[in-house]
Amino acid sequence: MGKGWERRRRRLRQRLSQAGPVGGTLAAVLGLGKSRNTDCEDLFASTALAVDGVVSAEFECSDMFGGGWERGTVVLRASSRDEAARVVDALLQAFAAEPGLEPRWSTPQQYRNEDGSIVVSAGDVGFRAVPTIEQVREHYGRTEE
Repeated sequence: MGKGWERRRRRLRQRLSQAGPVGGTLAAVLGLGKSRNTDCEDLFASTALAVDGVVSAEFECSDMFGGGWERGTVVLRASSRDEAARVVDALLQAFAAEPGLEPRWSTPQQYRNEDGSIVVSAGDVGFRAVPTIEQVREHYGRTEE
């Protein structure tokens, strides 16, 4: 959810916290709704930036009520679709090899070159959908024993 939702939730939490014990309890529950996971963000970004052909990588991760989401914006240095797919393949292999990435975390939905004229996804390197780290590890034979 976007920044607008975050502002509305923050205002509601402030109002509820001033409304007595029941409001305070609801405010506490709303406060649990979004928990930024900077470890996830930093680990994804540092792993991606170590791959040759990755120009920039920014990630946003959130843990919410036992679930959450991961979003990544990865820019590649590529002048063709094949070249971009090779970089994505190397990137996903790097994700598979990084032991700190949790199996349940998802990889980015798409990857773009610097001018945005080339867009590829994990589908271009053999995945049916956006894979989790666990699926990437299985694909590349990097399962933990």
